[in-house]
Amino acid sequence: MVARKSIKSDLSQGAAGRSIGIMKGVTLVALFGLAALSDNALAASRFTVGPFASVSSTKSIKPTADKESSEEVVTQRTTYGLRIGVGLSRFFGLDIKGGVNEVDRTKKAVAMRDEFGDIDFQKDANVNPDDQNATYRYQESQKVGTAKLVFSPRLFSFVWLNVGAGVRARKRDLTVTDSVAGTKQVIDDPIRYHAIGSAGLGFRLLRAFTGSIEYSFYFLKFPELEPHEQEVAVSFGVSI
Repeated sequence: MVARKSIKSDLSQGAAGRSIGIMKGVTLVALFGLAALSDNALAASRFTVGPFASVSSTKSIKPTADKESSEEVVTQRTTYGLRIGVGLSRFFGLDIKGGVNEVDRTKKAVAMRDEFGDIDFQKDANVNPDDQNATYRYQESQKVGTAKLVFSPRLFSFVWLNVGAGVRARKRDLTVTDSVAGTKQVIDDPIRYHAIGSAGLGFRLLRAFTGSIEYSFYFLKFPELEPHEQEVAVSFGVSI
């Protein structure tokens, strides 16, 4: 009788031990899963909003006045706007920006060439490129919006890398005014879309304040590299 009780007791203790082991394993898996979900939830709940400013430049080849040679002309634009960042997971996020920039200058007729290659001023604004003395007031307003998927691995506790790709929508409104006759031509350029590649650094200034410096490359005739537009942007934000 004692032997039978001892065997039953050993079996009961073994079963209890296995049950406790299984429960510990399940508990550990559950805690690990909750931690992962919590981490992803926290990452996904990140929301950053703040202002940005950027300087973009394009290069174009324009003929000289005698039309026997050409020169490279760089056009720069400064864009101001609002940037929103939304965390999708631990390392990925969505970056959305919207802004405006304006250009107002006087150009000679021979210099009226669109650096983006989208507008023919001779056809769209009655500009005579053969009139060496004609000058025009050139006014342009751009409304731009970008959306990118960004990969952001941390380099240090307060610095991270931002590598992104996406698309930009750009709307141009132009006005060309003859300086002598005063005649004005308004050009309504349709919305155009361009692929974006970008890289930069993000950093934390204080607990909830962040900043970033970013270089972007716009493919104006994707997948060709030329022509293209380059941009350097600085942004600040409040992280929620």
